[in-house]
Formats: sequence, C-alpha cells, structure tokens
Amino acid sequence: MGRITQRVEPEPLADRLIGHGRAAIAFDEAGSVTALPARIRRHDGRVWVGVPRESVPPTAGLERVTVLLDDGEFWFELRAVNWRGRLTAADAPAPDGRADLAWFVFTPRRATAWDYATLHEEPEP
Repeated sequence: MGRITQRVEPEPLADRLIGHGRAAIAFDEAGSVTALPARIRRHDGRVWVGVPRESVPPTAGLERVTVLLDDGEFWFELRAVNWRGRLTAADAPAPDGRADLAWFVFTPRRATAWDYATLHEEPEP
C-alpha cells in the first residue's frame, strides 16, 4: 500500500494556471521577504514575470525567487505550482504583456505542484 498524496506534475498544471489563476512572487529585500502580485506569461519556452514597476526595489535579491501560481477557493479545489529560481530583467515587455509592468525572465531551478482534486495513491518507493 502506498501513501495518499495531492502531488502532481508541475508543468501541465502550470499550463492550466498561467493566465487563469492568481500569481505572486517572493524575494529577499534587505533580509526580509517581500511578496508581490504578478502577471505570468509563457512564450517560446520562457517564463515571463511582470510586476508593478514601482514595487521592485533596487536592493531586491533576484537570484533566489519563488513564483507561485494558485487557484481554487475550497479545499477540494486548491491547486498550485511553486517554482524556485531566479529573475533576470527583460529588455522589453513580454509578448502580449502590459507595458506598464516591469518584466523579468524567470529561470526555474525547482518546482513542486499540488491539486487536491486529484488525491491519489503513490506506490511505496
């Protein structure tokens, strides 16, 4: 008998949540964590993150960033993708991205995802 889990593969869920669910980023700012709402776009295999221009301080630590995509209101609807990686300032807005946002290209290093509507049994390792 395995264990019951809500874990799912991150990429298919991310495709569903980008542009549909909520998005936020968190990063280090002078030793404290700062979280901001964000717009996420995916184009040509790249993940673009847009945040209000005035919200990103020049001291922001963009080498260790968490990007969270989430959706759902009730327990059995909760689903999310949590990416960890780094941000690099983009030269131009994301394709189809708002020009009033500061845009970054996100390079993911690690991802986890969960969807409580898909509770399932994982076999023992």
